[in-house]
Amino acid sequence: LLPPTAFAHLRRQAAALAALRPRMSDCCRNHSPLPCARRAWTDVLDGFCTDEFGVKTRQFHCCRRHGAA
Repeated sequence: LLPPTAFAHLRRQAAALAALRPRMSDCCRNHSPLPCARRAWTDVLDGFCTDEFGVKTRQFHCCRRHGAA
């Protein structure tokens, strides 16, 4: 548990990981798990980065990359 004030960046990271877990579980039951997992990861990471750019703090380093990077 995180304190109610500060640590918002850790809350966003934890929320992204929590969103990823059920999607990865679904991918394990998929007939092609690797493409499914890649899609799940990029979707969750895109959402995380959108949230990161929505606040006035320094964004997580991976959110400044584009495309395949």
